[in-house]
Amino acid sequence: MIKLGSVSFMNAKPLTFALENGLVEHGFDIKLTPPSELSLLLSGKEIDLGLIPVAEFLRRKSYSAVPGISISSYGKVDSVVLLSKGALPGIKRVAVDRRSQSSTALLRIILETFHNLSPVYLPRAADGGFLEDVDAGMIIGDTGLEITYSPPAGYDVHDLGEIWTGETGLPFVYAVFAVNEGVELGRNLDALYKSRDYGLGIRDKIARTESARTGIDEGICYKYLTERIKYGLGEKEIEAIGRYSEHLSRLGEAEKISRIKLYSQ
Repeated sequence: MIKLGSVSFMNAKPLTFALENGLVEHGFDIKLTPPSELSLLLSGKEIDLGLIPVAEFLRRKSYSAVPGISISSYGKVDSVVLLSKGALPGIKRVAVDRRSQSSTALLRIILETFHNLSPVYLPRAADGGFLEDVDAGMIIGDTGLEITYSPPAGYDVHDLGEIWTGETGLPFVYAVFAVNEGVELGRNLDALYKSRDYGLGIRDKIARTESARTGIDEGICYKYLTERIKYGLGEKEIEAIGRYSEHLSRLGEAEKISRIKLYSQ
């Protein structure tokens, strides 16, 4: 049995819905956790592969990425956003959603590299006190998606995917399926691709299910899954990961890489 870790966010459902619901044959034992916990499970070899933040993937040379699959965006993503009380140059203290180091690293690139700022970052749970005593707050996932369309009064919404693409001309890759060294996926690799293809074909159904689960309008969910989130890992996405690693290395977050290692049987 291969231990697979994923996240419960809406954007992952087209990749795992068929696996979770037994719609394709597979030999996975599936565990759903927040992104930060998933990274720890993979590094501790408590799971064999996981849909982890790219920042975490880049920090471990032993990982390989499943080819052709990612969670990424080109332009607006809607679910990784910064709320601010004013323009970005005025930000001195920013709360960050502690569930994802990858999005926090992206925020650092945007604020420190693209805008030459030096704010204090305060990791917090995205709950009622998230925006207390700060100038801005970064929120991800389903909560971020909801806030994009219904922001709190007095706050501007900055889409981090849109800012990244505007600055680089590239997509941004949020997560990949990382495989631990020495793991043989066997027939489960094909099951992973079948699950992706199945899920992409029923995004209307997934949007309806996720709307009922989250309370977010079904039309917003469908737009998010069909227009905002991309699920490939081609040359442009690989180039984008390389560019991301360059920025991370300048910030001391990860070593610069020339090319990511792709998994092969």
